[in-house]
Amino acid sequence: MTDTEHVVIAGSGRVGHRVAQHFADRGRSVTVVDPDPSEAFEGDEVEVVQGDATKPSVLEAAITDATGVVGALTDKEDTNLVVCMAAKRYATGLRTVARIEDRAGDEYEEYVDEVYFPERASVRAAVNALSGSDVRTIEEVTGELEVLDVRIDYGAPAAGAVVSDALPEGSVVIAESGGHVAVQHSTKLIEGRRYLIAADRDVVGEVIAQCRGRDES
Repeated sequence: MTDTEHVVIAGSGRVGHRVAQHFADRGRSVTVVDPDPSEAFEGDEVEVVQGDATKPSVLEAAITDATGVVGALTDKEDTNLVVCMAAKRYATGLRTVARIEDRAGDEYEEYVDEVYFPERASVRAAVNALSGSDVRTIEEVTGELEVLDVRIDYGAPAAGAVVSDALPEGSVVIAESGGHVAVQHSTKLIEGRRYLIAADRDVVGEVIAQCRGRDES
């Protein structure tokens, strides 16, 4: 999965809303499906589809050729499993993430790509589950600051650029991932390597775009 792909989220409750807003803040295109959406989203990146995501016609309308992941984050685990299993019918290669409340829910990983347990993890853990492996938010960090573990994509704007020129104000590269090598302002960011980057929430989307590239579709 790349970080320019479209995200579909079933459920706009507390978890679904916050996860969708996270991706919107990162500049990602998001579609939220809910029978009764209530709370509004900030920005223009979130499309809201009113309907039941377990219905094939509703789910099919939400999934596009650009969709990379479907997250079923309602408060009903049977609904979440149905949504994920149905999503696999519409596009090969889609990743699916289901919110499961049952502490023995690991057994459901046979039917979905990843299981998210809100009782065990933060909303940032749900964002990581949907994001895949190339951009990870350090989950223990609190407040408005985010610490990202990011791989510099080949051909990304930041690849080969020095740190002071590559990233926006409000962000700083801490070290190569793993913390073994400190990074200076004059350090060049190397394609394929991972870095720990601290960023204010309002520039996270720009940081990711510099490190991972922008959608050219």
